[in-house]
Amino acid sequence: MKNKTLLYTLVFVIFIQACATYHFRSNYKDANSLMHESVNMQTKPFLKAHLKNGDVCILRNFWKVDSSLNIVRGKGTRYDFNRKLIFRGIIHIPVDSVAIFETNKKIQNPEASRIAALSILAGLDVLLSIVCISSPKTCFGSCPTFYINENDNFHHSDAEGFSNAISPSMQYYDIDALNNGQLLSNTFSITMKNEALETHCVKDVKLFAYPRKDGERVYQSPTNEFYLCKNIYPLSFATANEGDVTQLLENKDRRERFSLCDENNLSSKEEIYLSFDNVKNTNDLGLILNFRQTLMTTYFIYSAMGYMGDEVGDFFAKLELDKNSKEKLKGGIRKELGSIDIYLWNELKNKWVIQNEFYETGPIAVNQQFTPLQNISSESKVKLKIVLNKGLWRIDYLALTSIKEKIKPYEISPNSIFNKGKLDPAALSEINNSDKYLISMPGSEYKFNFTIPSSKTDYELFLYSEGYYLEWMREHWIKEKNLLKLNQMVNHPKKYLKEEAKNYKQYETKLEQEFWNSKVDTKNFSYYEN
Repeated sequence: MKNKTLLYTLVFVIFIQACATYHFRSNYKDANSLMHESVNMQTKPFLKAHLKNGDVCILRNFWKVDSSLNIVRGKGTRYDFNRKLIFRGIIHIPVDSVAIFETNKKIQNPEASRIAALSILAGLDVLLSIVCISSPKTCFGSCPTFYINENDNFHHSDAEGFSNAISPSMQYYDIDALNNGQLLSNTFSITMKNEALETHCVKDVKLFAYPRKDGERVYQSPTNEFYLCKNIYPLSFATANEGDVTQLLENKDRRERFSLCDENNLSSKEEIYLSFDNVKNTNDLGLILNFRQTLMTTYFIYSAMGYMGDEVGDFFAKLELDKNSKEKLKGGIRKELGSIDIYLWNELKNKWVIQNEFYETGPIAVNQQFTPLQNISSESKVKLKIVLNKGLWRIDYLALTSIKEKIKPYEISPNSIFNKGKLDPAALSEINNSDKYLISMPGSEYKFNFTIPSSKTDYELFLYSEGYYLEWMREHWIKEKNLLKLNQMVNHPKKYLKEEAKNYKQYETKLEQEFWNSKVDTKNFSYYEN
């Protein structure tokens, strides 16, 4: 009886809290903390606007978007750059004055798309799978995923767009080789899905195409230069720390070679040695590399979000307004972890000579890239060395090929877009309008249709995608707030990677399975229906 009375009392207290009106205090920190309390996160809507001049406006319970005036209007409080309360009452916020929005309310009104494009959604864990709630650092996340066959599962994604663009100011374009088979008609389609708890803001999607004859392929370099090539010289032998890895790397079969991290230092490096024997012509050779990342970088992104806690909007606003913050992100952990560095053995100089480096963030789609090789001293045998971070990279395939010429592909824009089977002229208009974004929410699925120049010619195809995405702030991340750890991650990455190694080691072996299990199924889920 005593336990039952206690339970009723607890339920009553939660009910009273849920029905209570926000009483925002003059102290910004306390007001911010109140909004992110577990009970309030799912029961009391808020919209926080971080303005470009440094001020912050917090609207509570309700607000309206005036699309004709491009403003948001509601009742709330305004704090200045120093977070001192300067106004309480009805507030009008021009959308163009906002760097980042933050809200715990679903954005569904079509006229509010500009708000969605700037909003970090917080506390919507009700949409998560059990796996993601219990283990928030292993939640599925990426950016837009693209499929030539729309019914393929996520393990066979053909491309992954703009993986590094985690905020509006970090928008960029990404080009991915589609490795398409022979084209049998002059029409081509590719489906873009949002399979994660993210808002995808897509600026452009188009194809790059170049004609190829039998035995020819077109490859893309890390600096987005394109080469028409012929002949394939397969890998003869490969060895790594664990021994012979030739069978893992000689075919495009998704049997990837990867290693586990160093439990004492997440920036430890390793080497793979490659031999290519009986190369008929060592002039104008290039290396083909198929690779992707493990989930190490995803873990760091989610850890950083957790360290920000209830101040996530403040940090992303700073990222938008402070160039120095963006420069630190380009260095920091990214620089410490490093790229896949390619070295060529020069017999005349008797040393390894650096050739190029490969880097793509995404853990889902396999990247196929290419680099020309310089100063090959042997007439028939080529030796290469790969230096890479332990536990960060998955490598599927390596081969050499002969360069015919450097080329420039054609650009092809979509002629129609279907939204889950229905023609969507509005989506096509947004993609074709340089001032707009196609906003893709969890569960979204858009099919882009293209017309190829000629049905009698085969083409090598590449996917161009441009935009950025915003991670949703998981309620469970907020509880992990640790600003000291965030500071260490950004400003002292070398020390952070050593101290975090043992924590990451606890996740490493279960990351893959739980990551894939928490994916949003676009066939059975829609953000707009929940």
